[in-house]
Amino acid sequence: MARKLDEILKELTADQAKAAELIYENDLLPKGKRRSYVEIAKEIGVSDRTLRKWRQLPGMLEYKTAVTDMYLADNRTRVMQALIQGCVDGNASHMKLYMQTMGMLVDKAEVEIKAPNADPDAVAARLANIKNRY
Repeated sequence: MARKLDEILKELTADQAKAAELIYENDLLPKGKRRSYVEIAKEIGVSDRTLRKWRQLPGMLEYKTAVTDMYLADNRTRVMQALIQGCVDGNASHMKLYMQTMGMLVDKAEVEIKAPNADPDAVAARLANIKNRY
């Protein structure tokens, strides 16, 4: 998290902070249960157009990122538990992700260059030849 939540909230008005919280909570709900921006704006006492403008403010975007980071950190144990259960159930993609998370599996590319060995004397002679021309 780049900045702390309390620093971010200092940049927002009380209504903007409330809007940021409501939008974040709304985003966590399943699609059929989410409220519209009109409903959220009405609860705050602003127009939905104002709410949509606020949503683009750097402070609002940083708020959402900071709260998401906190939520993920708070739920890390549950996420890892689900990942491990997927491994136990035989899910290969869960196994791969677990191994990557634990640093046991790293994507690696090897590059092999096949070039003839250069003769240092021939290189020096060629450089001298080039220098003499200019």
